[in-house]
Amino acid sequence: MPFASNQGTMICCEVDGQGPPIMLAHGMTGEMSFWRGYGYVDKLKDRYTVILIDARGHGRSDKPHEAENYDYRLMVGDVIAVMDTLGLTKTHYWGYSMGAHTGLGMAKHFPERLSSLVIGATTADAGSDDAEPGPLLKIFRRGVQEGHEAVVEDMRALFGSITPQYEQRLRSLDLRAMVALSEYSTYRIPSLESDVLQIKLPCLFYAGDRDRSAHEYGKEVVQRLPHARFYSLAGLNHSDAADAMEEIMPQVLAFLAGLEERRTDA
Repeated sequence: MPFASNQGTMICCEVDGQGPPIMLAHGMTGEMSFWRGYGYVDKLKDRYTVILIDARGHGRSDKPHEAENYDYRLMVGDVIAVMDTLGLTKTHYWGYSMGAHTGLGMAKHFPERLSSLVIGATTADAGSDDAEPGPLLKIFRRGVQEGHEAVVEDMRALFGSITPQYEQRLRSLDLRAMVALSEYSTYRIPSLESDVLQIKLPCLFYAGDRDRSAHEYGKEVVQRLPHARFYSLAGLNHSDAADAMEEIMPQVLAFLAGLEERRTDA
């Protein structure tokens, strides 16, 4: 199981399958096993070389406890470190939520390393010093004081219900790392709004229509990007849409196949 180093922070990755490379980047509280557990890897690995990554703070990667160590530019650097370690010049990139935001950062800083972007359920909003703590920051701060069962209880209340797989992931989290990441996202993350509008890569954005901010953002931004389209997941919130492999996979495979056809025709 390879590890890549980005300025001393160790990032875990795995490789499966064969064909053009595609990197899968999970959301906050996830880990690379998410993509396997819900069947994404099995659907992709016969056609693509699938690169899985544990984001810093998650899984088997290092888990710093300081907010500044979750700067999105460092997380972009983690992706580049993994690519360099694996000898990859370019890759398709599929990210969800936090992983999708890192993909937007990749498009800003390293567009030449990307073949395309699949962006699930994110926005390009900035944090603010005077922002009110959001629900996740509150949940993780409580969890540091009261333990993992408090986090499971609060997440269930936030989303209405959560899957057994997600409960298991929540119980394995480094909660101090989650607080640090949440604090960065709440107070320090810069806006990528203007940068996103400069993206020239082929993009597929998607979100559940009950995930209001991400859904509205995706619908609006593709109207201003010539090579982007948006897919809406009806009736799904942020948590549900992460698990909706059976619905979103045909959209992604068609998107990627269309790129291969255009490349061949050219």
